[in-house]
Amino acid sequence: MTGWSMTSDQPALLLRSTPVYRSLLEMKTLGGVEDRIAIFNATLALAVVMGTGLWYWLLVATALHLALARMTRHDPWLRQVYIGYVRQCDRYDPWPRAGLRQGRRPAGFGGDLLC
Repeated sequence: MTGWSMTSDQPALLLRSTPVYRSLLEMKTLGGVEDRIAIFNATLALAVVMGTGLWYWLLVATALHLALARMTRHDPWLRQVYIGYVRQCDRYDPWPRAGLRQGRRPAGFGGDLLC
């Protein structure tokens, strides 16, 4: 076999390393806010301003964006954790179950109770 000689000065297996960039691990943000929420906030602000002419709504949308940016800086996964809590808030069972539809609470978890 050529190229794979086992001598004391050459390693038999060269380890390969792949860099993992921070941008691949973090969520996408626009102005410090999760992209979906920032786009919704900007769209709502533009619709209100263009539709009704309430120019002060830009101040409200800017204040909301700054508050959301502060919340995102404190805990970037706040929305995902809250959505998971809303889906199964009565009791959290971390084990997967066969046939469980996403967004539905399992039997006995209070899904049939009116809040």
